[in-house]
Amino acid sequence: MATSDAEVELSNRRARNGGRSEDARPHVSRRNMSGQVVDYIKNMIFDGSLIRGQRVPQDQIAKDLGVSRLPVREALITLEAEGLIDSEPHRGSFVVPILREDIDDHYRIYGMVQGLASRRAASRITQPTLARLQELHEGMQASDDPDLLHNLNWEFHALINQTGGSRRLLSVLRQLAKNLPRAVYEAPPGASPEANRGHQKILDALRSGDATAADAASREHVQFEGEYVIAKLKRDGILADDA
Repeated sequence: MATSDAEVELSNRRARNGGRSEDARPHVSRRNMSGQVVDYIKNMIFDGSLIRGQRVPQDQIAKDLGVSRLPVREALITLEAEGLIDSEPHRGSFVVPILREDIDDHYRIYGMVQGLASRRAASRITQPTLARLQELHEGMQASDDPDLLHNLNWEFHALINQTGGSRRLLSVLRQLAKNLPRAVYEAPPGASPEANRGHQKILDALRSGDATAADAASREHVQFEGEYVIAKLKRDGILADDA
């Protein structure tokens, strides 16, 4: 797709977002400018505003965000390292096709690491932490507010990871969590019966101190999330091998 087409697509994106003008462009903090540009471009890739094979319109993105081209170039370097962008000398940076196995591998790896944290947490967890996990679980069962569910779900898993994770393990989990936009990884809804059953199985294993069961329950829970996300991306036409 030519640059002019990309600019048209970005205009369409602004229209879909309520006709946002330049005066209402996203606020980008100078403290983490390239990181926020990474998130912006990543969201565009996963919502279909930038499609596979399309050249990334660096000037237009810089204009939309009110930044120079430097943080955009820095963001593209990061996205290339994450396997979402391919840069070609003298041609530009292009969106790499996202395959089903890319998402499946992401969640399999995430499940392995989170399972390890849960395994260790089973022998370290305290009664106050178990009580808080139960509160969070009950809160997710009782709510249908997407933002609240996201926060409760995040705290639920963060408590387990912090209980059982080493600094290295937590670092890996943080990096994996950044690889997908929130709009993707927040699915499935925390209030779904499947998610609630998964949380209950993890809780039961931790409460009984069963490390093997805690590991297996965490992996199963993350695998379900991965299957949900793959189905969602397929419906949205994002996966190249399901187009």
